[in-house]
Amino acid sequence: MVVLGCLKLQSIPQLVQRNNPKQSLTCCSTTSCCLCLCSESNNQKKKKSNIVVTRRKALIFTTTSLVSTPFSFQLLANAQQDVEDALEQEEDRVVHLFEKTSPSVVFIKDLEIVKKPKSSDEIVMIDDELAKVEGTGSGFIWDKFGHIVTNYHVVAKLAMDSAGLQRCKVYLVDKKGNSFSREAKIIGVDPAYDLAVLKVDVEGNEPKPVTLGTSDNLRVGQSCFAIGNPYGYENTLTTGVVSGLGREIPSPNGSPIRGAIQTDAAINSGNSGGPLIDSYGHVIGVNTATFTRKGSGISSGVNFAIPIDTVVRTIPALIVYGTAYRDRY
Repeated sequence: MVVLGCLKLQSIPQLVQRNNPKQSLTCCSTTSCCLCLCSESNNQKKKKSNIVVTRRKALIFTTTSLVSTPFSFQLLANAQQDVEDALEQEEDRVVHLFEKTSPSVVFIKDLEIVKKPKSSDEIVMIDDELAKVEGTGSGFIWDKFGHIVTNYHVVAKLAMDSAGLQRCKVYLVDKKGNSFSREAKIIGVDPAYDLAVLKVDVEGNEPKPVTLGTSDNLRVGQSCFAIGNPYGYENTLTTGVVSGLGREIPSPNGSPIRGAIQTDAAINSGNSGGPLIDSYGHVIGVNTATFTRKGSGISSGVNFAIPIDTVVRTIPALIVYGTAYRDRY
């Protein structure tokens, strides 16, 4: 049932005035729709009656068109289902992305050989010796020969070890999903770009190298994902966007690393050396640093990665020569 009120017709006075200047049309109230007619002829009343009827018919049609029907309910249900399907597809895409990429990410433990470890130390066995865990980091498999890329600061103690007490153990997964661990050796380092290459023996296992992308055509706002081992929690995925490009961050030797990628994908202690990947699973950077609030140790959400184009120019020389190309002369 449609309830109609009085209509306020502002066009009628002009119509009536045009036909007979002596006749006038006024409204009783500006808030209530009350129609007042003065000194009208029968023909003019008939005209206005027709106008009112026409307006009422239009109002009835408009009102009834808004009444819910089974068809409109179906449209709403279909729209809601489309939104849910899109969300599910996006979730499935991220899940698949992680499952495809995570086997190429490794967990690195820095170890120090000790004779009498303290009860609070995390102790592992390596070469039949006791070793305490001094730090953890991440890395990714560069090739099928067992070369692993990570940050220099993750393995700096091993690189500078003169007493022979430092060790590095890498935990990884092969293509078949089998987990194994190996002691790693340093092949080459480049402190100026905070990069290092480790080598593990993969005999009997087939590692899965990452798929390399490019950082040349990145755009602020595009999605990115970080995989690593923050605080020792293995295979952790965090998501975000590229927040900025062309940033400058300090390297371990004090020189600036230019062109760094800024992201809000969470990077914490233990993420260093892990890959920053795009929506296709291609590595676009090496997670390296995060700004923390002074004295709190809490991440500020401003994180940085070394662009993969810089990595691609550096790593081959480290594998072949053990040092960056620029340092050979």
